[in-house]
Amino acid sequence: MFESQPTKKDLVNKLENVLKGKMAREQFNQWSYKWVQNLESRNVLSSDKDQLYEYLIFLLCIDLEIEPIYIFMKI
Repeated sequence: MFESQPTKKDLVNKLENVLKGKMAREQFNQWSYKWVQNLESRNVLSSDKDQLYEYLIFLLCIDLEIEPIYIFMKI
């Protein structure tokens, strides 16, 4: 099935779905990784596509689990 390239609006909608619990972070990561690979394979990107690419690269870490940081203080 052919999927059209996402727009910034599509990206925002996907992120809203993650925040609302309608989409898992892992699913978002897989979706964004697919588009990062697609955009990387192109020779030249328009400014809009380049910006979308930068957003997707930044958001690839959305599925990482981060351990809580405990700070021990002397009282």
